Amino acid sequence: MKNFVLFLNLLLIISSSIFAKDLPRFAVISDTHIGNKASKAPKALKNIFSHGDLDAIFVVGDLTDNGIDAQFAEVNATFTNPDHVPPGVAVYYMMGNHDNYGNYDSSNKLDNSRPSTNSYLNRLGQPLHQYIEIKGYPFITVSMTDKGSFDAAAKQFLTEKLACAAANHPGKPIFVFYHIPPGNTCYGSRDEDGWGTTVLPPFLNGYPQVIVFSGHSHYPLGDPRSIHQGNYTAVNDGSTIYSEIEKNAVDEGIHPDKNGSVAEGIIVNVLPKSGNIEMERWDTYRNEEILPRWTVKAPFDGSNFATEYANRNGLPAPVFASGDELTVKKENGNYTFTFPAASETADDVVHHYVLEILDNQQQIIKTLKRFSGYYLNSEKPGKYTFSVDLTEMPFDQTFTAQVKAIDAYGNQSLPLVSAPFVNENYSQFRNRVDSFRFRIRDGCLSKNIFAHTLSQT
Repeated sequence: MKNFVLFLNLLLIISSSIFAKDLPRFAVISDTHIGNKASKAPKALKNIFSHGDLDAIFVVGDLTDNGIDAQFAEVNATFTNPDHVPPGVAVYYMMGNHDNYGNYDSSNKLDNSRPSTNSYLNRLGQPLHQYIEIKGYPFITVSMTDKGSFDAAAKQFLTEKLACAAANHPGKPIFVFYHIPPGNTCYGSRDEDGWGTTVLPPFLNGYPQVIVFSGHSHYPLGDPRSIHQGNYTAVNDGSTIYSEIEKNAVDEGIHPDKNGSVAEGIIVNVLPKSGNIEMERWDTYRNEEILPRWTVKAPFDGSNFATEYANRNGLPAPVFASGDELTVKKENGNYTFTFPAASETADDVVHHYVLEILDNQQQIIKTLKRFSGYYLNSEKPGKYTFSVDLTEMPFDQTFTAQVKAIDAYGNQSLPLVSAPFVNENYSQFRNRVDSFRFRIRDGCLSKNIFAHTLSQT
């Protein structure tokens, strides 16, 4: 009986696998910036194709770093290399803002001969905009036609092909790809970020079955805000060259530590039986999956948005483990504050940490913010250290420090609070050195004073 059950299970697995081969499975990457020595495209491609057969890969703009002919030739060489992309896998390109740079002269004036566009067309052999059907599912790609936007032809193409896809494939999702994310949707597209566009979203608004993929911001794919549902589903697909985060979030700025050790991409599965859309997020630098997977469920009419990704708030907040401590160490007037990483929920991340120094009245007198490095995945730090110069603080006063973990939605953990500490040692040392110098000037130096002063170091 046991063997019969095992046989049935094996039969189900085999039949599901065969059925799944009749459904699309494809990859999405962007911002390869080929021509820039920091590009990780070959490594990223090898890794993403190591996870099973794919029908296609969509490269969502900024294929090149500067839009020059030699770089488009290198794009072609990279993606036609069988060591990078297996034979038989379709590659679909579209132009991003960097791919249009060569269309402008040194004075930033448009060259009407459009050398970048010609290089794209000639080197890659694909039209600017494409309507594709893969195993009965519709796909639409739209290229940027200048450094900042989409022209009338792009808008018209998108309008016509959305209508065509909806009419010919009722009940199915429509996969759309363009470089700049629709404004105020997924992570990186807010007005304050400056990376979104308002040009194409009006054409998408009547199609809740649309799943639109974009890049441009280089914001991390591991952030749960990288998928958004409102009038449709919008997905940030990360970057293949380096990562970036929002302005004013942390003291390191928009390019935190090791942001160059990041490359990301997505594998999309149309699941058998349910027809649901499953997205695997991949760290293509370390070849690690970023969990959990995202699922957009049928029917694709927006009715599931409220229970999928439209109303997430990140709760519960991050927590430090019982017994975790914020330790303080003083070295020559500088203090180091060390603490372990906080834990996060399965579908959220600790985005950054906030360290606050409080005076003896429990008033915050200094605040520092540090990125968590969550985009490093398995190499994310297990503990963190802030080094703080407190020499401008009052001497001989008691301070405490506290640290809070902040998630992607701004939820704060309860703080870890340090033991009280005093600037006493540095103050005494400075006063004794001052006294030592004064006595030298007055000619009153004694052997005992010299020995006592050195003992305070």
